[in-house]
Amino acid sequence: MWSKEESYTKDCTNNFKGNETWGRLHSPFVDKIRAKEILIKENIPNLNVIPTFAVLDKDNISLVTLDFMKSIPQPYIIKATHVSGGVARVYNNTYSCFKYCGDKIPLSPIPLDEAAARYAYAQINEDINLDYSSLGGELQYKYITPHIIFEEDIISGGKTNTDVTFWWLSGGIPLFISQQCGKPLEGEHGFQKERIFVDTQFRRTPIMFNRPTCTDMVEKPKSWEKQLEVMKRLGKLFPREVIRIDVYGGGDEVWFSEFTFTTAGCWRTFQPIVTDGVLYAVQYNKIPREVINADFIQKVLRDDSWVSVSLDNNGSHLTEYTGVHPSPVDLCSRLQEYADKAMKETLFQSCIEEAKRLSSFPLRCIVTHNNRLVYHSFGLVANELDRVSANDNVVVCLEGYRRMQGQFIIIDG
Repeated sequence: MWSKEESYTKDCTNNFKGNETWGRLHSPFVDKIRAKEILIKENIPNLNVIPTFAVLDKDNISLVTLDFMKSIPQPYIIKATHVSGGVARVYNNTYSCFKYCGDKIPLSPIPLDEAAARYAYAQINEDINLDYSSLGGELQYKYITPHIIFEEDIISGGKTNTDVTFWWLSGGIPLFISQQCGKPLEGEHGFQKERIFVDTQFRRTPIMFNRPTCTDMVEKPKSWEKQLEVMKRLGKLFPREVIRIDVYGGGDEVWFSEFTFTTAGCWRTFQPIVTDGVLYAVQYNKIPREVINADFIQKVLRDDSWVSVSLDNNGSHLTEYTGVHPSPVDLCSRLQEYADKAMKETLFQSCIEEAKRLSSFPLRCIVTHNNRLVYHSFGLVANELDRVSANDNVVVCLEGYRRMQGQFIIIDG
């Protein structure tokens, strides 16, 4: 990965958000009613679609009364088809809104009574009249006719013991997966908790996105192989897309949740940054499809051959500014953090050019000094690596730096 522009989130921001044509084409998949209809028609083995109990529109939301809410089988979820948020739960004769709710809506469960029905109506009325597409340019939501659905709550009903599992696909290929790992405390919900990323063989990856991660690995779900086969089938529907497919898989079965094309509005980026680059490269066929598998994903994400080492004015090693990186963009972005605002882009581009010069070496070292605008860059080949008795690439670069004369680079500020 040689450019920040070669990323899924940049591509999403530049080409998909604000794009009327793209939004219109993708709206059926993010409509929570039509998406279910699509999957029922596809009839994919081992993929269950959560039953819908009732559907309301703007003309009949006045039906939301206490009697109406009591008439629906519990537990159930209430949510709008055209927004992200406003999700409420009715369980054991209690009501709570638990995801992106209005300011005056209770987040803790309250008895299912007339007051709860008024709160439910207020949230529903707010959601059904919201133009969600206007908030962040995600125009796939613009072409959805607003509805409110009442559907079975499979979490409270015990059909899954975790919140949604996020499968990331690119070019129709499942690449990596985010699963809830933190256990909710009383009053918390699964979507608020820590997550881990794994590959398709359920091996941990170093990816982080939008949530902290857990120290300990989690047990592989019983439904894992079913999930993988489902994703391979669903990938055929999106051969040229990056898509996040959300399912509930914390039990024996796999339950569809939703399709997402613009995760977090494409405002957030993955760590390491090369994760974004992999999604982009696979989507645009920049990587041969025959090499893309779980081992390939691990190799790319865990590459430690790009090394940044920082020294103070006296040549002492500054460990807090030192590390290994899986790509030149990750390394140069880290260096860029320490530059003044006016110099950030100059430093990044200069670093990338040096990284290109070192690309043929098995180990690439950039050693920075004091203000980070002065650095040595050099590569080490196999016979030079053999002379260094260390397994840590940071130590190898430090020893290599002391053994040899690197090219001296000064960024002119």
